[in-house]
Amino acid sequence: MFNQNDADWTNTFEIGGYRVSKQSSPIFVGGNLRCFLKLAGTPYWPELENKVLVLESAGGRYEAMCSGLAQLEQLGAFEKINGMLIGQFTQMALDGKTAAFLAVCRNYAARYGFPVWETDFIGHDDRSKPMRIG
Repeated sequence: MFNQNDADWTNTFEIGGYRVSKQSSPIFVGGNLRCFLKLAGTPYWPELENKVLVLESAGGRYEAMCSGLAQLEQLGAFEKINGMLIGQFTQMALDGKTAAFLAVCRNYAARYGFPVWETDFIGHDDRSKPMRIG
């Protein structure tokens, strides 16, 4: 169960002086990386312009998740987004690969000029909170 505050925890998400979005209220897209990529090429692929891309995954290993980032780049996603919010990548954490994956995310961010934030509140455990997509 959640209340209004739980659902709106992302409205004030700010780290390092960067606001999540240039908009007054950020609009988030994404979710589970592998599931999100299944929308590519379909009418359900969202408009990414000026949005914050949220990514998380329960089961993906490092190599598969890096491949997913490469696919997002090929789709032109990184040219459009205002930022990337990285949630829990459960299997990568178990494999000790979280830092390496975050380094890859930051590399894309540096090349395309958007900030990357991390949170433990998006994913598949008891700390996870709801967030509005779209």
